[in-house]
Amino acid sequence: MENIENMNFDDMISDTKIPIRIAYLNSNGVPGIISLWYVQINDKIYCATKKTAKITSYLEKNPLCGFEIAADKLPYKGIRGNGIAKILPNKGKEILDVLIDKYLGDTTSTLSNFLKTHSKNEAAIEITPQKISNYDYSQRMRDV
Repeated sequence: MENIENMNFDDMISDTKIPIRIAYLNSNGVPGIISLWYVQINDKIYCATKKTAKITSYLEKNPLCGFEIAADKLPYKGIRGNGIAKILPNKGKEILDVLIDKYLGDTTSTLSNFLKTHSKNEAAIEITPQKISNYDYSQRMRDV
């Protein structure tokens, strides 16, 4: 396991425009996974989603979550871990703006305009990682 203070997430993954997968428990205790855009700021992971999205109520009820940031293309590499999530209803627009810049770049696209128009309905998800590990199968997959 890596110490989170010494790790830069983006150094672990070649394609920084991939989503994070967050594992959670729903209100019935059934596990689920959601993919969201993410950004690392300092030693925390931030996502944005609608304030009324079910994931916000699930994480408010049970803030312990798992996560993985990994490319789907060869060679497989990424990071995974667990952490404590916190819903920040007043930081959604700020984080959404950062995410739009990271994932879309072009702030005049139809999608970015749609997201910005509805940004007052966004909440931020802040994940404080507790444990993190990385994997990189480049060596064993070099001839694939």
